Amino acid sequence: MIPSLPVLALGLLILAWGQTFQFQDSVFIQFLGLDKVPSPQKFQPVPYIMRKIFQYREAAAAAGESQDSCYVKDLGVRGNVLRLLPDQGVFLYSKQPSQASCCLEKLLYFNLSTTKDKEQLTMAQLGLDLGPSTYYNPGPDLELALSLVREPPGWGRSFPKPGKVFVLQTVPWPQGVLHFNLLHVAKDWNDNPQKNSGLFLEIRVKGDRDPGVDSQLKDTCARLRRSLHASLLLVTLSPEQCGPSSRKRRAAIPAPQAPCKNLCHRHQLFISFQDLGWHKWIIAPRGFMANYCHGECPFSLTTSLNSSNYAFMQALMQAVDPEIPQAVCIPIKLSPISMLYQDNNDNVILRHYEDMVVDECGCG
Repeated sequence: MIPSLPVLALGLLILAWGQTFQFQDSVFIQFLGLDKVPSPQKFQPVPYIMRKIFQYREAAAAAGESQDSCYVKDLGVRGNVLRLLPDQGVFLYSKQPSQASCCLEKLLYFNLSTTKDKEQLTMAQLGLDLGPSTYYNPGPDLELALSLVREPPGWGRSFPKPGKVFVLQTVPWPQGVLHFNLLHVAKDWNDNPQKNSGLFLEIRVKGDRDPGVDSQLKDTCARLRRSLHASLLLVTLSPEQCGPSSRKRRAAIPAPQAPCKNLCHRHQLFISFQDLGWHKWIIAPRGFMANYCHGECPFSLTTSLNSSNYAFMQALMQAVDPEIPQAVCIPIKLSPISMLYQDNNDNVILRHYEDMVVDECGCG
């Protein structure tokens, strides 16, 4: 049965609307700094520091406090994008370990390809979680060594070729989380991706090994392998959003009481990520009050509606020449928001986006 013309027209309209939405959706995804809509299988745990920064910025925005969205106060560095890169390396099992006291050896690898070309790297912090701290079963002191991998495992070689050790640290028991500054290493990797062959991590047991406690040490090493978790926290600065003329976060301004509902003023508009289908990859917030500007800009009230000098002159000329359009209601003050989301590489990202919330409207 051939569909009627109205039904066919409705189908074409729906198809066109769907294509338009997909196009607009794609454009906005690129604006967010993503190549495509992420589709993670599950959310990765958000590190404490990123959740703390996000909650602080949310509270400051709600209180109307001014803050610099291009400076990470908790870390003491400039930046507007925070990424947590998970370790993609593997444990290494050598028949002849480099030291008799060797507890574990691991290849650490972090994919830095998600950073954009123009972003400036301002911080790179390696986090090594060696398991929960316990004071009831103290174990032996450990020695941790980190070196750059000069040659990764390849044909005829199942073990990477490490370079000179650049970190050598004693780790007392209990362990907890250790942090290391890798800014210079990450910058080199970012500028020369072919050099990124990863890091070689070796953990040894310090002191003489008593044959009577070998089984206890084996348990210690096995527990370390199970609990070891490595990640790389990157902070980058976008010159386009955080250049010399970048603006500090402005305090939210209450909407003025418009003398007439038809005059230019701010209207409330809540953007729901659930409605857009983005809740599958945006961790927080669930949405935000974006607001919008709407209303008339009559000549008689132009000066009282937050108008620019140009808008006033345009209104004056429009009174002389009706063909000149009236000033229009536009945002004159905006503020940014922060977003926690996960990309297609399972990286947890905290990013600040300027000019996302309309604080005040005027005629322009």
